[in-house]
Amino acid sequence: MRYLFLDFDGVLCDSIPECFVSSYRAFRELLLGEEITSIPLRDKSMFYSYRPFIRTGEDYLLLHDIIRRGLCLSCQEDFDAEIRRVGEAVMARNGRLFYQAREEFLNRNRQLWLELNPLFPGMAEILTKTAGSKNVYILSTKKPPFIREILLRHGIDWDLNRILFPAEKTKKQIIESVIGEGEAVFIDDQLDHLLVAAENKKISGHLAVWGYVKEDWLQQKAIPLLRMEELGGLAGDFF
Repeated sequence: MRYLFLDFDGVLCDSIPECFVSSYRAFRELLLGEEITSIPLRDKSMFYSYRPFIRTGEDYLLLHDIIRRGLCLSCQEDFDAEIRRVGEAVMARNGRLFYQAREEFLNRNRQLWLELNPLFPGMAEILTKTAGSKNVYILSTKKPPFIREILLRHGIDWDLNRILFPAEKTKKQIIESVIGEGEAVFIDDQLDHLLVAAENKKISGHLAVWGYVKEDWLQQKAIPLLRMEELGGLAGDFF
């Protein structure tokens, strides 16, 4: 058996506008208790620049704190060092506040929330064709109900049981739990997820170059690069 696992944010969905809005409110209003009257362009620019380092929702508030403190991140290890510095309790709190802000945003202005989560060009067609395939999964650190909301907007009725959320496990562990003795193709735009998954030779990873990737990731040779126009042909084996 062969399976296809698709990351959502940065592979299927260009979610960075909504992630910025939700996490900025979570950081400024819910965490710091400040009133947002304006958003500095520098904050947005730095957020977009550092987005490739993000793995989970809880990372976003730490990123805003890093930007606020004027720290410079040059690589993934710089960001991971900040995660270790603040500790698990702070990161867990960050995650709760981020999802609280996201849920409040969705409930308050559903249409705008959906508009800030557009699918990349051509993805709706691919997802429509694979929606009924039992061997195709969406594997994302965005919680499944949010993903389903976005897909339904495009008329795609994707089985919630095939939208997987890693929680405390790695993406590699989730894939292994599904495929058993089978093999998997795994598409992601976060290099670290792919490098970890590559430890299992049954998992063939591809870096989505249209996603939120750092320039130096495009020069590495460990994980094959995948262009947007190539995804349809790869997914075609699972239609």
